[in-house]
Amino acid sequence: MNPAQPMSLTTPPEATAPPEATAPTTVPPGPARSADPVRPRREPVVDLVRALAIIGIVAGHWWVTALVLTGDGLLRVDSPLIDMPWLNPLTWLPQTLGLLFFAAGFAATRSIGSHGGGSHGRGGSLRTLRAPLLGFAAGLALALVVGYLVGAPTDSLVTVAKLAVSPLWFLAVLLVLRALCGPLLRGVRHSPERAFVTVTPAALSAVTIVVAADAGHLPPMLAVVAAWALPFLAGGLLAVYGPPPTRYAVGLLIGGVAVLLALTVVGGYPASAVGLPGQDRSNLNPPSLATLALVAAQLGAATLALRHLRGRIDTTARWWAPVAAVNRHAMGIYLWHQPVLVGSTFVALWIADGSPVAGLHTPPDGPGWLADRAVHLPILAVALIALLRIVPTRRPGCTLLPGSTPGRPVEVIAVRDSDPPSRRRVTGRAR
Repeated sequence: MNPAQPMSLTTPPEATAPPEATAPTTVPPGPARSADPVRPRREPVVDLVRALAIIGIVAGHWWVTALVLTGDGLLRVDSPLIDMPWLNPLTWLPQTLGLLFFAAGFAATRSIGSHGGGSHGRGGSLRTLRAPLLGFAAGLALALVVGYLVGAPTDSLVTVAKLAVSPLWFLAVLLVLRALCGPLLRGVRHSPERAFVTVTPAALSAVTIVVAADAGHLPPMLAVVAAWALPFLAGGLLAVYGPPPTRYAVGLLIGGVAVLLALTVVGGYPASAVGLPGQDRSNLNPPSLATLALVAAQLGAATLALRHLRGRIDTTARWWAPVAAVNRHAMGIYLWHQPVLVGSTFVALWIADGSPVAGLHTPPDGPGWLADRAVHLPILAVALIALLRIVPTRRPGCTLLPGSTPGRPVEVIAVRDSDPPSRRRVTGRAR
């Protein structure tokens, strides 16, 4: 399928797919045995969305997480949002979890299609997570042991462990969504009518659960799964049928922003996307109606991007190399960005011989702290890049190599999930 011609929501993908070359009619009868499946070509627009989402999350955490050195030599977690409340509305900009779940749903549906709807894709996803998680667990354990042996305070080590493992909730929810939404994603591939009948009740149920949990009538964990199921399912629908007309995407974008403003300005919802220390209510834990409004706006923006950028991104351009690198190491970036912040904080404290370093150990009580933290951000980025070259974080799978453009023969490196670490070369044509 030519990515420059997105499918209509009223046409199943099979009806518009170009005919494939068929095998000679002299093939002996018997059970059909297909060749090893080659994963479908990556969608550059979704890769761009995923890269922006990862960068937004990392930047947001590095800006709002402060480890302040107390008088008794301990490190406590603080946030600049407490003393600088004018920053609170800005926290919605890097809050891109909805886009991450959207990209995950898109990829999961592509995986289901490439594996014939079986369980191979789910097993492959677990194998994909295994190496990064083992490397993360080993690195964290080593850091805690070393910290204990050199005499770091136990309370500070507990703070380190909590910050390091805090991103893991995303992986747990993602695995639950893949298990629960797998049958739904397989169902949407049959026809637009079946997709509508299947997804609409699920989406309405998810919204109802979020509303009920927001009012205190259901456990918060149910709202966590229900809220992020919406962008996950939306990614699956767009993977199969392409983006809807522009007016629907614009409606989602404008309507989501309008509802978000109404809820946070006059509706009594917190102005900050993230929870603050000592605050009773949070928009993310569990996800609130304001978070759903943000998700709707982000889905509208992602849909517009798919509709107007699909087939127009030059993956041979120099600017695309960082996008491709972020996608290859997306899991590692997500897992290690907080440990890099914590580790750099400890290293700086050791180099400064226990004296607080501005922007790392000082209280985030004014614009001066923001300027000091900005100085450390490039150092944190370099440390994260260096770490990713050591720990096993690169995501295996089909890679569209530099130099490939739509309509020109490309070389694809395909690694089957069931194979040992080996590669086979396949020549295809970008579609």
